[in-house]
Amino acid sequence: MKKLIGAACATAALFLSASVANAATVYQTTFQGATFTVTQNSDTNITFDIAGANALSGNWAGAQFLGAFSFKGLGASDLTATPAGGGAGVDAISGGLAAGGCNGNGAGFVCFDFSPNVAANVSNLTFDITANSGTFNFAESGPHLKILWTNNGTQDQKIGDLFSQDIPFSHVTGGAVPEPATWAMMITGFGLAGAAIRRRRGALAVA
Repeated sequence: MKKLIGAACATAALFLSASVANAATVYQTTFQGATFTVTQNSDTNITFDIAGANALSGNWAGAQFLGAFSFKGLGASDLTATPAGGGAGVDAISGGLAAGGCNGNGAGFVCFDFSPNVAANVSNLTFDITANSGTFNFAESGPHLKILWTNNGTQDQKIGDLFSQDIPFSHVTGGAVPEPATWAMMITGFGLAGAAIRRRRGALAVA
């Protein structure tokens, strides 16, 4: 009985710890029809999502391509960004982003320059960004994003604003609340423990 109780409790603890480990930290902001979301999935992986890439507004309206983007405050610099829908990965260039693309200037920035530029004709552009060395350790204010939209498929000729803002913390997703299976395992463990206590008390009363 003791072994069964211990196994049930250990399994519940394992499920609970796995649930917490799978929690992801989300940073999000919106500008001119685009919603930028950075999700830290682990110490070495983040997802960068641009919702509304095909419905940009303001002076980004009608932009046909994403030319480049850069981040500051990620805490890691040896990075590769890979389009989630397929395509070649791009290694980070040290430095920031200007009207003509990644320019190597700007302490703490890393820049991703795609060639050819990424067509902005889908509702979501998503990139998986992996740390090849080191780990992500975001700045307290959240990652700082610069992004360049263009109407040229091969050259970084900016149109509209060169967005440059911090992306603030939004929420933590996943892992905050145990899954139903975890609750079931925990309840089973507690039930077995209670049954063992009652059985022991009954045995002591008889003795």
